[in-house]
Amino acid sequence: MPDKPTFSYLFSSFSPVLIIIILFAFFIFWRINNKKQKASKKNLETSKMIDALKREILVVPSAEIPGKNIKNVLGLVRGVSDTQASTKEEFSLSETEALYDMLKNAKNMGANAIIDAKVSTGTYQTQGSQWQVSQAIYTGTAIVVE
Repeated sequence: MPDKPTFSYLFSSFSPVLIIIILFAFFIFWRINNKKQKASKKNLETSKMIDALKREILVVPSAEIPGKNIKNVLGLVRGVSDTQASTKEEFSLSETEALYDMLKNAKNMGANAIIDAKVSTGTYQTQGSQWQVSQAIYTGTAIVVE
């Protein structure tokens, strides 16, 4: 009857596989954590730029602004994010980028307000991947109020 393999024999025969699995898991964890940190940092920077634009452009979700008269309707304005979000931090960044893009576009049109502001998200699967990602889009109507 053959002897049972010892623990050290089993460990030595599986050690290259274990090392590869551990390294792969570490790489995945590092990559996800790195993406989250980059998204958080960029979100903070974009939020500061939004704050500056919001001093020039009023944004409301309603069709009118109480106490203000609409002088000119400039048209549809939208902002689309460049970030394809797969984490909570990236999703927050995606919304922030889309809002900033909408504000920037409205300013370029000569608006000082946006009415009917709405955010929507699209979830889709990128080509060649089994993971779904989200992307935020802000829309509204650029106007001039007095």
